[in-house]
Amino acid sequence: MTTVLVLVFLALIAAGVVVFVRQRKQVGAGPGGRTAAERSAARSLGKADVPTQARTSVRGLQLGDVVAYEGHDCIVERTYRFREGGSTWEEHLLVDGPFRRWLSVEDDEGLECVVWERQPDPTLTPGAKSIDVDGTSYRFDEQGTADYTLEEAAGPGGSGKAEYADYQAGERRLSFERYDGSGWEVNVGAVVSEHVFDVYPGSGEVPV
Repeated sequence: MTTVLVLVFLALIAAGVVVFVRQRKQVGAGPGGRTAAERSAARSLGKADVPTQARTSVRGLQLGDVVAYEGHDCIVERTYRFREGGSTWEEHLLVDGPFRRWLSVEDDEGLECVVWERQPDPTLTPGAKSIDVDGTSYRFDEQGTADYTLEEAAGPGGSGKAEYADYQAGERRLSFERYDGSGWEVNVGAVVSEHVFDVYPGSGEVPV
């Protein structure tokens, strides 16, 4: 009889340990099985953690989302997420075959969306109070250094430091960026309404 009671007692202890371990795992893990620390790291530079069914605007775009713009159904193939002090913003590469545009999204006292095109010109560098490009005179607005993370379909992504210098001409924009001490990349763009885009959330993966 004593042996039976001891075995029952040991079985109850084992069952209690299993329940405790399962509860610990459930508390530590969130959506997709990520731990609280992993979720925090993913959001460190503003990465969107928005449910798919709620992601229907340019706020919170992710890789694989489809963005309809000017007759093109573009796939988000690359995303930079920036943080400078308390400010965050994003830049997304939208691709539809040969059509390629960058879309920057920043919520700073109101959402500002800018559609950009690369402007290959090694002679253009920031520093002057005004710069003329294709007949438009842009005046200096701001410059700084931000932390970034890169997400892309074609590679593992990365992180580092980005320098930028921004110029304006009404709703037109001129931007200089360089990453981790590389050469300046030049972009020209224009402010657009967030409502010119239709967003269709993808699976988080870019089709090959």
